[in-house]
Amino acid sequence: MKSNYSLRKRLILWISIPILCATLLALLASYLFARHEVEEVYDAQLVHSAKVLLQLTQHEISRNEEFHLGIENPDLQHKYERNLGFRIWVDNRIITQSPITEVFSDFEAPPGFSDQVIAGHEWRVFVFIDTKNKIKIEVSERYDIRYELIIQLMMALILPALAFLPIILIIIWIGVRKVLKPVVKISADVDRRSTHDLSPIKKENLPREIAPLVQALNRLFERIQESFNRERQFTDNAAHELRTPLAAMKTQAQVLLKKAADMPECSADLDNLHASIDRAAHMVDQLLSFTRLQGDQIEFETLNLSALTSEVLKEISPLAVKKKINLEADITPGIKVRGNQHALEIVVRNLIDNAIKFTPAKGRIDVSVHEENGDIVVVKISDSGLGISDSEKQNVFERFYRVQKHKQGSGLGLSMTKWVCDLHGAEILLSDNTPSGLCVNVTIKSV
Repeated sequence: MKSNYSLRKRLILWISIPILCATLLALLASYLFARHEVEEVYDAQLVHSAKVLLQLTQHEISRNEEFHLGIENPDLQHKYERNLGFRIWVDNRIITQSPITEVFSDFEAPPGFSDQVIAGHEWRVFVFIDTKNKIKIEVSERYDIRYELIIQLMMALILPALAFLPIILIIIWIGVRKVLKPVVKISADVDRRSTHDLSPIKKENLPREIAPLVQALNRLFERIQESFNRERQFTDNAAHELRTPLAAMKTQAQVLLKKAADMPECSADLDNLHASIDRAAHMVDQLLSFTRLQGDQIEFETLNLSALTSEVLKEISPLAVKKKINLEADITPGIKVRGNQHALEIVVRNLIDNAIKFTPAKGRIDVSVHEENGDIVVVKISDSGLGISDSEKQNVFERFYRVQKHKQGSGLGLSMTKWVCDLHGAEILLSDNTPSGLCVNVTIKSV
């Protein structure tokens, strides 16, 4: 399986690599051009120097006058002067030369331009021959001076390039990051959404390249929302349609129970039938509650969880009294959280109702609401019932799953509870109670 790649890195590479290649090609072209021009300029200078020397010496030589240039002025010396030299022949005899060419000895270059290696140095030599007056002018120049000029020219190009390339790459990185910011923003927006939020993504100020993706996502959200609505509508309609025959069946079962009061062999079966009808009716009610809860627009507000739990306990305590269960409450007053009151009421009611349902007569249930670490609220319901095995603790949150050793329940209560907890960013944890039973902890952030 191929790993995901970074669009940002690829864009930076696709922009940076051509710039780097273009810079290198430009520097190479500049080097070749600079070298060619330096060669041309210095060759022209050699030709010009040869012509000047011929003009200076031609008159004296043609009159057979003794010729010498005199002593060099040390005040006019230059650091590059050691790289330039000349020699003048008359009738194949050197009549004068510059001091630097003394190392040439009896070496003679061919007419025109030529490259020579003399005394370990590369020289560019130009020889001009005046056949009429039998004068040969030789001017020479070490290649060092040309190399130095080329290096200076290239450094003038390379140093700014080295200085500005990192700046250009940083600008490219910042630019690509800004260009891709809408994509990152959309991704973060979708990632932050809860499972029930299928509202369309805002399309204002979007680049043209991203707009089709956003439109496709919005159309997908619409289709998912329609699918959910159809599912909820079907569940709602089915639950409503089942309520009426179940109510009639329950009435008939109650009538049969009265008629079979004197028939012990039928009473047990009728009791099971009545319990099954009650379980089916409870499942239908749970389905309706779950469907309506998922279909409603969940609005959050700051509410008093302590008061909410106390109210639920007040309403449900008669069931515990009927089973002779000792229901104890330890609720810290004034604890507030942010959430939906109806949804959190369902959570508390389901958990306490399950505890009463699965705790045997004369058992014990403890309900507590308190704060931990100043910003975490813990709702704890523990009972002395049969408990749940470790292997089934995660499965009980699935729809219609029923614990093997429990015959009661619809398998929807804890599924609905988990859905509401996830909606509120709360965590629900099941653990064993000591010495027996189940302990349920719901943790949620306080306000």
